[in-house]
Amino acid sequence: MGEKFQFLIPKKETQIEKDPESIFRDLQIPNVKGLWSQQADVLREYYSNYRNKHNIAIELPTGTGKTLVGLLIAEYRRKCKEERVVYLCPTKQLANQVYSKAVEYGLPACLLIGSQSRYPEKEYGDYLTGKSIAITTYSAVFNTNPKIDDANIIIFDDAHSAENYISSLWNLSIKRKDNKEVFESIIELFRDDISDYHYNRIMNNDYEYYIPIYDLVPYPKYLAKKTELIQLLESNVDKCGSAKYPWSIISSHIEACQLFFSWGEVNLRPFIPPTLTHEAFSGVNQRIFMSATLGNGGELERIFGLRKIHKIPIPKGWDKYSNGRRLILFPDRRFPQDETLAIAFQAITNQGRALVLCPDNRKAQFFKERISKVLPEFLILESKDIEENLDLFAKCKKAVLILTNRYDGIDLSGEICRLLIIYGMPQATNLQEGFLWNRLGANLTLNELVKTRVTQALGRCTRSSDDYTNILMIDSDLLKFCAKKENLVGFHPEIQAEIEFGLTNSEKMDSVQTMIDFMNDFINDKNYYSAINEAINRIREEYEKKVKKETEKLVLSVESEVDFIYALWSNELESALDKVKTVIDSLSGGRELDGYRAWWFYMAGNCAYLAQGKIMVEEKLARSYYSLALKVSNAITWLAELVRHVPSESEVKRIDLYLAIQSENIEIIINQLGLQGIKFEKAMTQLIEYINCDEANSFEKGLKLLGEYLGFDSTNPNGDGTPDGIWQLSDIFFGFEAKTDENKDTPISIQNCRQAFGHRQWIKEKKGLSDEQRISIILISPKTKLHKEALPHSRELYYKKTEEIRKLALKTTQVLRKIRSVMVKDEGSTLFTKEQICSIISQEGVSYNSIIEELKYFPLDNVEFANSN
Repeated sequence: MGEKFQFLIPKKETQIEKDPESIFRDLQIPNVKGLWSQQADVLREYYSNYRNKHNIAIELPTGTGKTLVGLLIAEYRRKCKEERVVYLCPTKQLANQVYSKAVEYGLPACLLIGSQSRYPEKEYGDYLTGKSIAITTYSAVFNTNPKIDDANIIIFDDAHSAENYISSLWNLSIKRKDNKEVFESIIELFRDDISDYHYNRIMNNDYEYYIPIYDLVPYPKYLAKKTELIQLLESNVDKCGSAKYPWSIISSHIEACQLFFSWGEVNLRPFIPPTLTHEAFSGVNQRIFMSATLGNGGELERIFGLRKIHKIPIPKGWDKYSNGRRLILFPDRRFPQDETLAIAFQAITNQGRALVLCPDNRKAQFFKERISKVLPEFLILESKDIEENLDLFAKCKKAVLILTNRYDGIDLSGEICRLLIIYGMPQATNLQEGFLWNRLGANLTLNELVKTRVTQALGRCTRSSDDYTNILMIDSDLLKFCAKKENLVGFHPEIQAEIEFGLTNSEKMDSVQTMIDFMNDFINDKNYYSAINEAINRIREEYEKKVKKETEKLVLSVESEVDFIYALWSNELESALDKVKTVIDSLSGGRELDGYRAWWFYMAGNCAYLAQGKIMVEEKLARSYYSLALKVSNAITWLAELVRHVPSESEVKRIDLYLAIQSENIEIIINQLGLQGIKFEKAMTQLIEYINCDEANSFEKGLKLLGEYLGFDSTNPNGDGTPDGIWQLSDIFFGFEAKTDENKDTPISIQNCRQAFGHRQWIKEKKGLSDEQRISIILISPKTKLHKEALPHSRELYYKKTEEIRKLALKTTQVLRKIRSVMVKDEGSTLFTKEQICSIISQEGVSYNSIIEELKYFPLDNVEFANSN
């Protein structure tokens, strides 16, 4: 007989209570002599006052040792409380990084990433038996059948960057590029419930994709076609990749969801993810959320679907200071788009490696295409290239890492990267957010998220006190956001000082090369760096972080918002109606909350509409709530469209959709041209120079700009026989044939008329328009007579003298200056500003109605005939 197995008899270990600081001292980590003061402060605060709380948030600025704090708390819970602990990271690369740190610190940890069916049995067993801390990604817990479903403690690292990872479990996403047939079938199902303008753009492939669409199917129409939508998705969702997983959850709760859509995607989702319906999340003893910044408007609670999260305050001293020094510059403060990109590309050339952060794929793709042409020798990397680690980027001398919606969780310290480019405003990272920001003007709600993302982004390349980096913020909306005082005071004082320093100096740069040299000197000249650092340190003491009163109201409403979502999800409609009323009451007062308030009136209307026939509810309740939403503002384009689709009271004023769209477009243009600096006046000068030129190419450029500045979508099609310009406002179209370079003493010819006449059919076919849509063709010419033989070809065309177009351009610049002065006074864009724009363009005679009247005032066939001699 062989030797028998020598079995073991398990012994019950006596657990000795030790606080996290004592655990640190026991570890005796070779390269860590002691805890930093801020780490010790947070650990003491947690142990003394928060260790028995259910949901806790810890704020530690970038580079202040957040990972060690999280791991020490994890080890305290594992060792002293005998709990199963999971440490979640947004990406595999970060999970690898945290695991390496845990090993370095001598902590028992196991790395569980990749396919959960392939987790190493020993490591997974060590987690189950409480022998080690499991380090993994958010997706390991937030999936429909998680293997890690029994944690006692979950630590969420980079919690603010987790939004889309969390919501994806309840967000059915159908993307055009992956499932075009299903995507278009959904759009076609709601063909009569969305605007013709958006429908035509979406169904015409990539037509004007650079202009983003954010829209929502009105809830009553969505509800009416619920059965057809369910059938469509049930029949096709298996073809749509991972979409089948969220569908398996939301399909039985479809009445609690909204249907958002854009040019390239459809999202079906609840407003706030009902995370407590997910056992792997709800069944824990404690959740700890860690972030470099926590925000002040309840956004963390909305991201995680929780009523209340207790926040451990930022350690004393760090309320003024953060790690490293950043030279933040704003090229848009002074230069047009081509030159801002030239600055970015030259800076990349000088530094060798750069990190580029973009809010969406559209921005990322544009930057990638441009840099590939300008700097073909550079290696372009994306998120898939750094999934495991950063070695490929760090070891390449010429590399650009372009990431989409990744503002946290990437650490590029020291010489690895001295250049960060934030390309695009970090908003609209999903369709719901884009809709609230762009269509409803609920900016205050999202401002806190934007501030959080900017703060996170700024810390990517400064990981220690002696670290330093150049940062380019490239985007007119981002410039406007940072320049507004009410936004700036919400940042950490150190960031306030760096942004103010950057804004002030960016305005003074008189050339692209000056800005490039300034960045180079900051990196390469120690004395110059010290002078800049000292200047920022000096002004930093003048700043402090302040929270707006309106932002505090968002905190008051969040508990009821979360309660409402769970009640609606559970079909407890009486409770939902009660909770939504509390939300609305909490949001009362202050015009800055108008957009978000309108959203909750709409949500209340949806709930009341759904409740009809299910519970006892006042017959006119839905109508009343919808009417309150519609009364919020006459300048919200989505509300102007919504009035056609929901029941409302007769006294609700019908919003002029075209005027709302026009004012919204003008607002966007002025923001792009800048509320500060000389960029705006340069643009006005350029318009007048182009439009006053008889040469065809220059005049057509001016015609395009004039259309844009008047709030139309304006294009110059390329090719033979194409219009010289197209202006579009929803379903109103103007096509132009410009003959400014012809002899004014000769008559308008048959050829001129034939060219113009053909534009109507060209526009109709290229835009996929129906016969009913309005297309007006305008012939612009210095000529004052019409050739008699051209008369039959001039029917249904309109005539405009070149000088009249030039007068309109001059008038437009004057009106835009007036609007800009109002926006400067209001410190940016608010719903009140939108209403003022509507009023100004109407009073000054440049509203869409006035433009129609002016351009169609004189039919071409009324022009005097030329003498046949």
